[in-house]
Amino acid sequence: MMAGRVLHAQLHLLDRQLADQRDGRLLGKVDDVELDLDAEVPVVSALIAGGVRIPASQVIEIDTAIQIRRGDLDLDRQDDWVEQHVIDHIPGAGDATE
Repeated sequence: MMAGRVLHAQLHLLDRQLADQRDGRLLGKVDDVELDLDAEVPVVSALIAGGVRIPASQVIEIDTAIQIRRGDLDLDRQDDWVEQHVIDHIPGAGDATE
């Protein structure tokens, strides 16, 4: 995360779109933030999206979307679950998810 930049979590982070910095692929939205309250001044230590913790060190840029370094984060877990347990069972869905 950018050092020294003051952000308002509710305004600049929560419900903000996440995008992969490499290709701009949309990865979900920020559901929650994790704060380090042991620091001298509370700082955001991670973003939470779909139950996945994204360390602040993987946040590249915060703008209209939040660019992250995806690395090995499994941000497709919920999409995969919905596809397997819901969409694939809808009559006529066929290969709609492909």
